[in-house]
Amino acid sequence: MHRYVVAVSQTEFLDLAAVAELADIGVDSARTYHTRAAANRRAGTPKPGDLPPPDLVIANRPAWKPATIEQWLTTRPGRGTGGGRPPGSGHSNPNGPA
Repeated sequence: MHRYVVAVSQTEFLDLAAVAELADIGVDSARTYHTRAAANRRAGTPKPGDLPPPDLVIANRPAWKPATIEQWLTTRPGRGTGGGRPPGSGHSNPNGPA
């Protein structure tokens, strides 16, 4: 897949491949983040860490300003942040109690 950085009126925009590269995720994951975030916004239930709405759409393809993505990257939860079972819940060992 090609990565595109588009300049419109002296402003750079990043496509999903560029967003994926900056976020260190796969392009399919970036596409899923975009699809889920858009669905959350349409339902009126945006979630913290959702990919922000695109700054521009070109031929049905979302594009973001680098600053938009940089801001998102600083606020999105990372690996090990939340998620998973709480310690001592009895479900952390897939083989059951020791």
